[in-house]
Amino acid sequence: FPPITTPFYPEGDVYYRKLESNVERYSKSPVAGLVVQGSTGEAILLSDQERRDVLKVAMEAAAANKVMIAGTGIESARETLRLTEYAASLGYDAAMVRTPHYYKGQMNKPQNMLAFYRTVADRSPLPVIIYNFPQATGYDMPVEVAIQLAEHPNIIAIKESSGSVEKI
Repeated sequence: FPPITTPFYPEGDVYYRKLESNVERYSKSPVAGLVVQGSTGEAILLSDQERRDVLKVAMEAAAANKVMIAGTGIESARETLRLTEYAASLGYDAAMVRTPHYYKGQMNKPQNMLAFYRTVADRSPLPVIIYNFPQATGYDMPVEVAIQLAEHPNIIAIKESSGSVEKI
């Protein structure tokens, strides 16, 4: 499941036609599916409308047999769920949710990580993939938290990007 980029024009607008073309090309490859708006997709730099438009364009351009994963993590559980619900309405198969990072002093506490992911997983219409990316968020999800979250029936995987082989 390669994470795809979001192409931009030089002035900073999303280049939707190029995105469509890229997804059509990736859909002809042997990959099982695509991740739209992971960190490589630069979703953090997009407006809410641009995030929605990127998800829509990518989904419409993807081959029907590809598993489509939507990066829907935003700073609040409420906004994460709104974007996840939109992705579900488009036909995405799963939501990849990064840990919020703006209030990392608070989010770095295990009980807050558990509360965030459980809130999202309890209400998400899509299966949830945890996205742990400490280089971008400024903190690392402890193994113990990941183990507890793995018990949730709507959490299906983790994208572990800490770079720690021991942790994996």
